[in-house]
Amino acid sequence: MTLPLVGRNEVKAAAILPGAGRSGRSISTTLNNHTASAADPIPSATTSVYTTATEPNHSTDKNPSPVRHSLPLLQNPVPYFQPVTTFQHQPHYILSHATAAYPKPRRESASVPSPPLTPTRHYSSFDNGEDAWFERYDAVGIADGVGGWKGVKGANSALYSRKLMHQCYEELEKYDNIEDDRFYEYNEADPVMILQRSYEQSSQEAREEGILGSTTAIIAILRKDELRIANLGDCGLSIIRNHEYIFRTEEQQHSFNFPYQLGPNSQDEPGSAEKFTIKLHKNDIIVVGSDGLFDNLFDEDILDEVNEQLATVNLDRRHNAKLDPKVVAEALALRARSVAEDTRAPSSPFQSRAVQEGFHYQGGKSDDISVIVAVVSDSEDTPDRRL
Repeated sequence: MTLPLVGRNEVKAAAILPGAGRSGRSISTTLNNHTASAADPIPSATTSVYTTATEPNHSTDKNPSPVRHSLPLLQNPVPYFQPVTTFQHQPHYILSHATAAYPKPRRESASVPSPPLTPTRHYSSFDNGEDAWFERYDAVGIADGVGGWKGVKGANSALYSRKLMHQCYEELEKYDNIEDDRFYEYNEADPVMILQRSYEQSSQEAREEGILGSTTAIIAILRKDELRIANLGDCGLSIIRNHEYIFRTEEQQHSFNFPYQLGPNSQDEPGSAEKFTIKLHKNDIIVVGSDGLFDNLFDEDILDEVNEQLATVNLDRRHNAKLDPKVVAEALALRARSVAEDTRAPSSPFQSRAVQEGFHYQGGKSDDISVIVAVVSDSEDTPDRRL
């Protein structure tokens, strides 16, 4: 789905007419009292054009008379003067982002302990219980390890999701490495392909380390003013502009509480992800979260929280919002946690879906809660990626 881009500045450039003096034989033509060469633009079909040629005269005349032959009219005439071309300025944005995360209370299983994270391994991703995420100036992503693996020997969905987000970050790093061919493919980056390559790498690592698990995932990459999203499962992303929603992903579920997921025993694959392309404006607010956010807060709750923070913010002369994404992320995560821990909460999105499926359920859903908030800002520097 692509939203229209409005309000862009227009810059007009005058067309340049072809120059004269090209090599080759010149044919003299008569065009409305204008003498032109064959290098001139082709005249329109409504103009009578004649070539001047000398036909042999076998009579006794010593001065042969010229004979004129009419040229065929053009089916698709080209105007003599080329129209003025209009160019539109395309802004370059970056993401000013922050994250807030709260793990759900856990009881460790004594029968089948989860293998610990390798302490010497450096990860470019962060973890929160079974959630994991990465963040960059031009991309964000969240993965939610599926808890259904609990009790299975060798299972560690927390590590599984973290490895996937780590590989997503590393794939995106290649677009900033001038020694990598992808540096020159920066603007062609595809979130589904990035998810595919990352999944292949993380799956290979998991097999080599004997780790089982599965995870949902959402990644969003920013190119100029375009946000490209790949969503598989029940994480979510919302975009707020001028105090209103302009976009919201929908969860992918096989059945109630059974989301699409990536893993060794799953029928789903990165190509199963939903893909979206959204045109952004400066000061748009992007909210990305695991299902711990969206299972406990309705869309209007999230919007109310964001607008409450916006009410305290003023725009400067350049219309820059001084909104602190960390403050917004913390406010959303705390509000979601308050619902998740309240078994008597009057309603929650998870409760509403459970009741629709015929289950008796009251309150919020205890889960890991991970929230990334990003504000769209002007980029002060754009690398030259020309070959």
